[in-house]
This record gives sequence, C-alpha cells and structure tokens, in this order.
Amino acid sequence: MRLIISGGGTGGHIYPALAIADEFMKQNPSGEVLYVGKEGGLEQELVKEAGYDFAPIHIQGLPRKVLNKKTIMSFYALLKGLRECEKIIKDFKPDIVVGTGGYVCAPILLKAQQKGIPTLIQEQNAYPGKTNRFLAKKAKAVALSFEEAKKFLPDSDNIILTGNPVREEIFNSEENKAHDEEPYHVLSFGGSGGQESTNQAILDIIKYQTFDFQLTHITGKVHYDKFMEELKDIPWPDQLTILPYSHEIPYLLSRTDLVIASSSAMTLAEISGKGLPSILIPKSYTAGNHQVYNARSYEDKKAAIVIYEEDLNGQILLEKVNDLLNDFERREKMGMASQELANPKAVELIVTAMMNMASHGGKNSETT
Repeated sequence: MRLIISGGGTGGHIYPALAIADEFMKQNPSGEVLYVGKEGGLEQELVKEAGYDFAPIHIQGLPRKVLNKKTIMSFYALLKGLRECEKIIKDFKPDIVVGTGGYVCAPILLKAQQKGIPTLIQEQNAYPGKTNRFLAKKAKAVALSFEEAKKFLPDSDNIILTGNPVREEIFNSEENKAHDEEPYHVLSFGGSGGQESTNQAILDIIKYQTFDFQLTHITGKVHYDKFMEELKDIPWPDQLTILPYSHEIPYLLSRTDLVIASSSAMTLAEISGKGLPSILIPKSYTAGNHQVYNARSYEDKKAAIVIYEEDLNGQILLEKVNDLLNDFERREKMGMASQELANPKAVELIVTAMMNMASHGGKNSETT
C-alpha cells in the first residue's frame, strides 16, 4: 500500500505527519511512504532525518491582503505546485493521501480529490486552519484532536475524534521524576520556532528576579543569538540552561515538573502525553487565533493556566510558576486533567481509518 502524506511550515504540522507515517509502516511493513512538502522548508529537513522519501514542490502561502504583488506570485506558485503534484501522483500511484495542515498540503490533496483518491485530513487545533476547512468538504475523513473543532467544519458525517498523534517516544520515554522532589525543573519553550514574548519574560526573570528551580529555556534558533547577547554581561545562574532548539523534547518532558509553552496543538499533545501541568502563553498572531482556542480548551478543563501575551512579563510569569511549584496538590490535579486529554491510541485510530478508506477503493485508473 502506498501513502502520500503532506504537512509543513511548523513542527506542529510535521511531527503528526511523521507519527502517522511511522504507524503506517508499523502496520504495513511492505508499504511505501512519500512525503510531499515545500522545497527548502523545515519538513524537508525533518523528513530526511526520519528516513522517508521526500518530494519537494513549489508553494507559497497566500497573503491576507486581497490583491498585491505577493498574491499574484503566490497564485503562480500554487499553479506550479499543482502541476508538480499531478506528476507526483502519476508516478507514485498512492492508495491514499493524508494532509496534516499548512498551505503546503493543499495542492497534493486537491489533486488527489480531483482524481477520486481517498483523502484524510488531520486537524490538530480547536479552531481548524483555512486550508483544512476548505479541503474537509471533499475529504473521506477528518480526524480531529479537539471536539470543539466540529462546529467550524461543514460536514459532521466524515469526522472522527482521535486526539493528536504524537511521537511514540513521548509515551515510551523514561517515567517522569517524582513531582515532590526538589529542586523542581521547569521547561520553557515557544514551539519549534520560539516565541519572542516568552523569551522576553524569561530574560526579565534572569536579569531582575531570583529563582531556585532548575530552568531549561529553548529560545528558537532565530532568536538564540539575540537572547544570548542580552545575557552577555549577566552572571550565569547554575540552575539555568539555554538552548536554541532541541530534538530531545520527550526526554526533557520526562524530567519536568512544570511546562511553560505556547499552545500549539503538538505542544499540548506532548504535554498531555506526559501528564504535566502547564502555563500556556498562546501566540496572538497565529492564523485564526487558533492557539487561543487551544489554550482555553485546556484552561476550561483545569489542565493549564493561561497568560495572554498582552498581559505577560517576567514578574507575572515568575509569580505563576512559584505559585504552582509551591502547591503540589494543584500541580497533581492539573497533571491528571492534562493526561485525560491525551489519547495514546490516536495515531492507531487514524491509520486504521486510512486503511479502511483505502481498502474500500475510490481510486481512479491512474493509481492502479
């Protein structure tokens, strides 16, 4: 069986796609996987590291303004991407095509739907992205992570609630250390690309406050040099670790008592997979404000505390951290609420749905 999978732009779209690909190969050892993504995008790097074949296409996101030079260039790139996807489908002959979000997956899913090839869309967020809302109309199945997303989609007949597929290491990495042992360990990060507001709040804490917990902060690669420049004349606390990026999130989470993070769906799924309490700082500039929807869902279920970017500073963040570290019972309850939102079987449910769709046909002659 042949699978084409696509999703890109951020780790939040790429890691679920890789989790699905891994489970697909686990269930189909003789299967074939081809990842379609943007040439030069983050997905190209991560997919090659994962060992899957990668087919690059030319694609750009559409600007929010109705018409300008960039809009025209984006349309030209889309047309080129559609032509490239036509050839990819003809050559690879997929049995099913799966998209995990981001504009990069639009051309391959559109072409697959035109040709009658079954498509599945995996939506990570409580507020679905515009690409997925559009493609969901003709998808055979839409796998949701948040039940709240249902009301934003056009057809409930093709919806399955699965939870978010996460890397197997999240559930298989070493057990969390006891949460009643000091010094406590706080992990802070703003998604795969970092988050300026969180970086600034952490800088404020390091420069002007004292803290007695272990702090690992991940700045994001593009922010690292600026962050370190701000600290060049500051005495370095022994309990502080600063990283530009980490491929070891499962390991870091297993050592963590409290997480400070943005509220991307992938981040939340990994936090829940480890059953951890969190302070969420939703990015205010994400498409459709979806991180705010995600964060509110966790806050409503008492799995997290939310601080909005406009309210954030180092003093407020440190107060929230200390309040939670000093309240073992509250952290435990938040961790349990968080874990209830995880679904270790999410990726299995998605791949089972894929297999059922493919086995029921729906392909045209070009894919046989």
